[in-house]
Amino acid sequence: MLQTIKTPTKMKMIPCIKCETQMPELRLTKYGYKVCVNCSTVGTKRGIPVMRGSGDHTWTETIIMEEEQYEEFVVASALERGDKNAAKAEMLNMDKEDRNLQGPYQIINNIDKDRT
Repeated sequence: MLQTIKTPTKMKMIPCIKCETQMPELRLTKYGYKVCVNCSTVGTKRGIPVMRGSGDHTWTETIIMEEEQYEEFVVASALERGDKNAAKAEMLNMDKEDRNLQGPYQIINNIDKDRT
């Protein structure tokens, strides 16, 4: 049985324009990216549902924005409503041990011990 083994080719590397680390030149020439993978990752995005139209011709659009823009929107809309204590959006830390994953319900094990 014949097997083909590919020998690794040397890729030409160029510096990222943002952080100066080396990245493959193909990333720029073939795909048009000027920054490396680490610099191109984006942060958290938030969405706001917006109702458009009137009467029977209504639809909902979602506006996507950065976390900072979303927080500014929440504060501005609270102030517009007259809420003096405009609270920022709360991000829950789901890594904590005291989280409640059951909600208002309690899981009960109803297995009959006699029916094993």
